[in-house]
Amino acid sequence: MTAVVYGAIVLAAVRGPSELFVLVVVVIAALATVELVRLRPAGFVSALELLLVAAGLAALVYLRFAPAPPPLGCGSDCMWGPLLMTILAVWTADVVAYVVGSTVGRRRIVPRISPGKTWEGTIAGFVAAGVVVILWSRPGLGVPLVSALIAVLIGPAAFAGDLLESWVKRRAGVKDSGTLLPGHGGILDRIDSLVAAAPLVALLIVFLGRMG
Repeated sequence: MTAVVYGAIVLAAVRGPSELFVLVVVVIAALATVELVRLRPAGFVSALELLLVAAGLAALVYLRFAPAPPPLGCGSDCMWGPLLMTILAVWTADVVAYVVGSTVGRRRIVPRISPGKTWEGTIAGFVAAGVVVILWSRPGLGVPLVSALIAVLIGPAAFAGDLLESWVKRRAGVKDSGTLLPGHGGILDRIDSLVAAAPLVALLIVFLGRMG
């Protein structure tokens, strides 16, 4: 139920009025800051997380408002295209990684930081995220450079964000970043992958988007 409500709010904000999206981002920033204050015993790692959250939220705002060239954008009628693509790719990676890792995963990647993550689940998540990007950008019509790079890199970027959050929690000696979302922990536990993937997508669009 928590995931459904959270997902509905995010999707409504993405496709709704720009003022609503900005409001949601501001609220998320405030909640994340409160949680990071609680995690300050993690030391410099919590400072890295703060920088990543700031960069990630700024990138999400950029993706919501900045026009993107085809195939990632679709004109002025859906400027939110790259943003929605990024969110769906990250969510898909998370779900697939969890399902595969919990069912057939055997080999742990970083057991001291995040014991639940396996090679099998993580690689499956990478592939799933890449498939979402390719299908979103240009199904059956070739893969432009920007789409190909996003497809290859968005999964690892999201994983790195998740891993950093796990590292912060381990150093701070807590299981979750907060208790705001029943069954899911805090807001940082939900946005850790997204705030790492968003700057990557934004930078690739800025530097390579016009190249096709």
